[in-house]
Amino acid sequence: MLTAKMWHAQAIANTRHTNNVVADKIANAIHRIVDAMQLVVAQPRAMIPPARLVKMEDFRRHKPTKFTSKATLDEANA
Repeated sequence: MLTAKMWHAQAIANTRHTNNVVADKIANAIHRIVDAMQLVVAQPRAMIPPARLVKMEDFRRHKPTKFTSKATLDEANA
């Protein structure tokens, strides 16, 4: 017949064994995920050329304000 102390010691041993089994399963899963990720090779991204070049006429179409040296730097940035 098991005494309370022996039963408690056996329960602790079983818990440790269960925790180790779970930790081993998690570690195994992580290793499988890493191995699977290493097999995937990223495809190089293709450069998409702009539809057309931006020209000075395009810039002027927005009618930007003219810079005068009378403005402060903060006003010029705004």
